[in-house]
This record gives sequence, structure tokens and C-alpha cells, in this order.
Amino acid sequence: MVTLFYIMCVILFLLIVIIALKIIALKNIKYKKPDILSNKRILTVYYSHCGNTKNVAEKLYSIIGGDLKEIKLIEKYPNNIFIMSKLIRKQMKTDFIPKIEDIDISNYDIIFVASPIWNFSVSLPLKSFLQNNNFEHKTIIPLFTNSGGVCKNKIINEIKDFSNAKEINKPLFMFENGIFLVKEQITKWLNKI
Repeated sequence: MVTLFYIMCVILFLLIVIIALKIIALKNIKYKKPDILSNKRILTVYYSHCGNTKNVAEKLYSIIGGDLKEIKLIEKYPNNIFIMSKLIRKQMKTDFIPKIEDIDISNYDIIFVASPIWNFSVSLPLKSFLQNNNFEHKTIIPLFTNSGGVCKNKIINEIKDFSNAKEINKPLFMFENGIFLVKEQITKWLNKI
């Protein structure tokens, strides 16, 4: 019994060391502007109901610059998460597209889109934004917050279906509950695109 306790303590200690080393490695990442962003006009567009995605989009914007715009609904969703979830499930079954305020993307080459994932799909406000704009000569770079259960290929295919983007670049999926080291995670992702 004592031996098992010592083994468990050693395993726990090793896990703590591994986590600490990963955090230190993330904290030491420096941003190197990717070639894809050089001499490009950049827009970061986000939809956020609870504020998690807004936080992530603002961190992204603080790193890459350009412009930052929020997808704003004409009719906002209810604040009560249970009522909202029921409404969203109903809307998604009927292919409902919410009305949003216009966002002019004509002056941009690269559009970062940040949104939560709803019911394993692109959020309806993001879907509306993608369908309401012409991305024919633009590159979309997606960033998603989620609370687990993500089918990444499905999400990318939805973006392709909803937009006519010239190119959709490597997305970032971030677990939204307990997000920490956001800037560092974004920097690591940006260095790979």
C-alpha cells in the first residue's frame, strides 16, 4: 500500500513538472509575423454572447493589429442560457439565419473570424456574417472557442459552404472553460499559419 502511494506521488510530481515546462515554453513564445500577413489589410471579426470569444478576439487583435469589429445581432439572444440554448437548437433545425448589422469587408485582404461553436456547428451569427459578405478574393482565418466536442472538419466544411472565400487557413480551436495563457496560445498558432 505504501509503495502504491509513493508511485502515485511520483506520477503526480512528474505530471506537475510536465505541465510547468509546457507553461514555461508557452510563456517564452515570441510572435513572428507570418508571411501570409505581410503587407495585408487585416480585419478581425467576432461574435461573442458571454464574453469568452470577445476576450480571445481582443487578444488576437492586440497581436496582429488591423481592425476589430463585432458581429452585432439586430435581435439579441436572451441572456438566460437555457432559454437561449432551446431557441438556438430550434433555429439550427430550421436553417434560420439571424439578421446582423452590416460589416464592410471590402477593404481587407485577410479576415480573422472568431466565434463560439454551437451544437457542434458554426454559430448562427457567424453563419449570417459569412453568407452576407463576398469573400471571393479574401482569406478567412478562423478561431473558435468551444466547451468540448468539436468536429473540426465539419466546422471547416461549414465555413467553406457558407462563404465563397478564396482560401480558408488553419483554424485555432480553444477550450473556453478556464482559458488561460490566451495570448501565448494565439501566438503559437499564428507562428504556424
